Amino acid sequence: MSDLEKKGSKVKWLIKIVLPVCLILAGVAGWGYLKSQEPKMKRKPPKKQVVVVETVLMKPGNYQSSVQVMGTVVPDRQITLKSKVSGEVISISPKFVQGGLMKKGETLLTLDDADYKIEVLKAQSSLEKALSDFAIEKGSQLIAKEELKLINEASREEITATDLALRKPQLVQAKASVDSARADLEKARLNLSRTIVTVPFNALVLEKQVNLGSLVTIQGTIATLVDADIYRVEAQVPPDRLAAVMISETQGSKAFIHSQYSSGVWQGKVVRTTGKMTGKSRMAGVIISVPDPLGLTRKENNPQLLLDDYVDIQILGETLENVFSLPRSLLRDGNTVWVYNSGVLEIRSVTFAWKEDGRVFVKSGINPGDAVITSDLPAPVEGMALQLASGDRS
Repeated sequence: MSDLEKKGSKVKWLIKIVLPVCLILAGVAGWGYLKSQEPKMKRKPPKKQVVVVETVLMKPGNYQSSVQVMGTVVPDRQITLKSKVSGEVISISPKFVQGGLMKKGETLLTLDDADYKIEVLKAQSSLEKALSDFAIEKGSQLIAKEELKLINEASREEITATDLALRKPQLVQAKASVDSARADLEKARLNLSRTIVTVPFNALVLEKQVNLGSLVTIQGTIATLVDADIYRVEAQVPPDRLAAVMISETQGSKAFIHSQYSSGVWQGKVVRTTGKMTGKSRMAGVIISVPDPLGLTRKENNPQLLLDDYVDIQILGETLENVFSLPRSLLRDGNTVWVYNSGVLEIRSVTFAWKEDGRVFVKSGINPGDAVITSDLPAPVEGMALQLASGDRS
């Protein structure tokens, strides 16, 4: 190999080895220069996050407890009116219609009384004959006494005055005939009076069974009547709420009945329990008496309470004194509440005086002036930092 060729191979070797090394060194130098020129970032400690909350200021007060239940309106008194005599209906009151209201003593209908008038006349005649026979028998008794007296005066031996000789059995028989005739007359008059059928109490006509011209038989059904002066509501109360309800015929707890079909409100009172628990729901049955359910004595034009209506009932319980009223939504897990205390969260356990639908009444665990938090906290921890929202109600 010539010297020229040897020199060329050395140059090639240098290019393959030295050039890459130089490029690497140049890259390292450039990276170091750029690294030295980049801005230095100083890490700052994270700021403490403060949760903004809304609160409500607690003030104790006296509150009326109540029990919210459901119930059904039923008659307090319902009768099936039947005829005591038979006959054709010859007149009917215009109020005698289904849903009609009739006052006590009003004539419902009249039956044909011709046959019963004849029976009265016959009974009167029988009584007059019996009275006549009784008078004759009394006269016969006086005659018998006189005859016995004359016989004893004319005879040497005195004749004993027996009952038969003095006609006492005959007199008793005549008097019995008078009593029987008088009873027959009273019965005839009573049957005659029964041809006029009257309403036994202020009534609502629930069902009408006869019309003009109908033939009514003895014990035939005429109508179904409901006492219009008072209804009752059969309600189902949770057993644990029953202790708060006063049950008495005179001093029972007040109850307000709200119908689902109108805005009308009726007032009643809890008079007694049904004496048993319901089968499936295991609720205690109570009876609420509702006077004047049809508004007959009220001047306001209130709607009528309808039978078989399913109603909402608010039964007033005892008065709760010096307790705190809270919406149920502010009650947290484990019967606790969140309290804003000088910028931090305090979780307090509370005890209840009463619970209702939508509200609770706290008797301990809250102090007057406490700010109970109404906002939701995603991860509440005792002592976490809080901040009041602007315009807070506290």
